[in-house]
Amino acid sequence: MADTFDFGLIERAPFCALLGIKIESAANGEARVRMPFRLNLLNEGGPQAPIHGGAIASLIDTAALTALLTAPDLQRTATIALTINYVNAGVHSDLIASARLRKRGRRIASLSVEIADEAGQLIADALVTFRIG
Repeated sequence: MADTFDFGLIERAPFCALLGIKIESAANGEARVRMPFRLNLLNEGGPQAPIHGGAIASLIDTAALTALLTAPDLQRTATIALTINYVNAGVHSDLIASARLRKRGRRIASLSVEIADEAGQLIADALVTFRIG
């Protein structure tokens, strides 16, 4: 799938477009995905409020999927588990996800994802498990 997959399809998907997600790189089981800072991604409290955890979770899932789609011979995927550790608030910054394929079996794949702000501060880390076929 990696040789033929158009990663622009992910960016153009309605929900990813709503979040403004941009794929910066995707190859060899790794991906770097950015979610630009936008006021409509915040919790209540004005421009200095933290970015909503649900938006961060969506970035994690998208980055993991993008990294997984670099693998050959993938037909279908579905997220079956997502465990997130929020360690800092994302405030007034783009968020950058770095995803890496940890292990791929015949039916299950495991990926790790780290989210950092533009200054490099860790915002969250996650483990994502996909069913693959």
